[in-house]
Amino acid sequence: MAQAVNNKRAIKYIDDIAGKALRHLVFALVRPYYSIFYNVSCSNKEMLQDLGGAVILANHVSRHDGPLVLATLYAVTRIRPTAYYREYEHWLQKYPMMLFGTVPMSSPKSWEPRRREQQKLKTLDIIRRVLASGNSILIFPAGGIRKGEKEEIASYLTGAYDTIQAVPERPVVLVKIDGLGKCQYRKYDLFWSFLGITNGRRHTKIELEVVENMPLYSDRETFNKNLENYFNGIPLPLS
Repeated sequence: MAQAVNNKRAIKYIDDIAGKALRHLVFALVRPYYSIFYNVSCSNKEMLQDLGGAVILANHVSRHDGPLVLATLYAVTRIRPTAYYREYEHWLQKYPMMLFGTVPMSSPKSWEPRRREQQKLKTLDIIRRVLASGNSILIFPAGGIRKGEKEEIASYLTGAYDTIQAVPERPVVLVKIDGLGKCQYRKYDLFWSFLGITNGRRHTKIELEVVENMPLYSDRETFNKNLENYFNGIPLPLS
């Protein structure tokens, strides 16, 4: 037991020194990439600086969503992303996800109900500690990349609902990403026109809205449906 505690302390010490520097370097490289190949605008991001730790819920339109949001908001808040456990455990992605403090969510359906419940409680405890430290947590409520023109959040998905229920005192930030996904409208600027390229950087918009008291409504299914409607352009009901 003592050895395990010492190992955790050693890992944290190494991460505090080398990990932070490496993360900063990666973000310093990622941001110029999106500046060169995408015309990104982000509204209201300065509001995050005064929130402490917030629960960020975003629509999911492409595999660029996580890196783009983290890189764009890196200067105003530190964000810990979440990922479906299968994505987290994939051998090509696990170590980068560990570097950026990704929190794995959900568990195999083959596990016993008690074991799955214990895993959920463990995940929520990690999220509580992340928020208590002043960092924010990023969740994609849909669980997967959009396959059609509209966002779809299945009624059985619990990640966003359980998180907000576990930390009702924390502000919620709703993030809409537009112009990035395959099924979204494509429009380009003339950044590369001097090379004779008609399509320059793709216009991409990130919109943030802070919700101080996120209503949970009557049940998870209603919550998911209202959140789905919000990402599809319908305002959230007040209660």
